[in-house]
Amino acid sequence: MTLTKTATCAITGETLPQNSMIRFVITPDYHVVADLTGKLPGNFLWVSAQRSILKKALWRNCFTSHARQAVKVPENMLETIESGLKKLAIQTLSMSKRAGELVFGFTKTDEALRSLETGVYVVASDSSENGREKLERLATHQNIPVIDCWTSAELSAAIGEVNANHIALKKGALAQNFLELITKLNSVRSEK
Repeated sequence: MTLTKTATCAITGETLPQNSMIRFVITPDYHVVADLTGKLPGNFLWVSAQRSILKKALWRNCFTSHARQAVKVPENMLETIESGLKKLAIQTLSMSKRAGELVFGFTKTDEALRSLETGVYVVASDSSENGREKLERLATHQNIPVIDCWTSAELSAAIGEVNANHIALKKGALAQNFLELITKLNSVRSEK
């Protein structure tokens, strides 16, 4: 049994898992920073990663009441959060390759999906429909999440290979971390 850390959202008052929230830190010079890795020291608060709730937090400037003093919030905070989550997810792919928990290429990904050891299937958004459709169908049949947030060039740069269109991450902590980041990213992007 795995225990999930929880926190209370500063806007809704709900107690939620921290992996579905964004941690904000108020720096000593009273600037607000989105702490996406959860490691920055200082006065912090948690806000649900839903776009509408994040907008409400920024609009209300709940950080000022938490700090009990005026604080400076960057105007592009939502864009910063979105790009930061994308960057962390792509770094997780890179770490997975170094850890030997990632295979790429159509044939190796196909084999990995059939072996039932795959936790996530990542496909380039600009990959050919023929191969993509076959592997997506295989992944969906086995309830493996399919992620298509990046182009082939972006995926290739992330894992240091050429023409990376199909990637399979083995089940494990890195795949779980990657999925949590993608879920949070999708939540931040969605207007629901």
